[in-house]
Amino acid sequence: MSLKQFRYVLLIVVLLQVFNNKVSAQCRDTLWRHVYHSYRFSTHDSCMAVTGYVQSLIYEADGDIHIRLTVDTPFRYMLNSANFASEYGKLVLEPVCATTCTQADAIASCAGFTNTVYIPAVGEYVQATGSYVTDNDHGWNELHPVSSIRIVPLETNFLPAPSFTGVTIYPNPAKDHITFHLNEKPTSPVRITLQDAVGRSAGQYQLLNSQSLDVTTSYLPAGSYVFHVEQGDNYIQKGTFVVIK
Repeated sequence: MSLKQFRYVLLIVVLLQVFNNKVSAQCRDTLWRHVYHSYRFSTHDSCMAVTGYVQSLIYEADGDIHIRLTVDTPFRYMLNSANFASEYGKLVLEPVCATTCTQADAIASCAGFTNTVYIPAVGEYVQATGSYVTDNDHGWNELHPVSSIRIVPLETNFLPAPSFTGVTIYPNPAKDHITFHLNEKPTSPVRITLQDAVGRSAGQYQLLNSQSLDVTTSYLPAGSYVFHVEQGDNYIQKGTFVVIK
């Protein structure tokens, strides 16, 4: 297959993916009854589906789970400047009342409701369905409320291979520093994101002209951490390390 033919086939696959996701989207309007301060949202599409990799989960006090999704290329138009500035270039998925609500003024919105939306793990490739909105309080775009999340098989036939095969970290446990070493020199920027055990950001770094990144860990509290490695739209690797004092 020539490069021109490959690009043509890839374009057809992308267009079919967008069309199929739009047609297959089914949303539950009743979920809006349980959205905390629903008046703060501007709706762009009442129901649509999007695919991508789960980058992180943050458990909110109002009972919602804040899921950052690395969207597939056809859905990058859904991101705005606030998604890049505050959400690391991710789309926010927000299943409502999916965890214990501890925020006093939000308890009423979750009363009598039991979440049935599947909550994915970091690194899973999923399709999420929900209302595409802008959160006017924060400025970023979201799928909120989320009606469904499901794991889908990763189609690899037309995806370009990542330019490196993984990352080695040492020492682990780490005391003062930890080194991330790419097994191959990257040909485009590689992003490494750190999170603590409850999903809070512990740092974000980028490599381009080097295979190694040395991160100071002396400022981090002792405990377990998760790292995520991404290159462009490719989710490459995740892993864990421990910081000791």
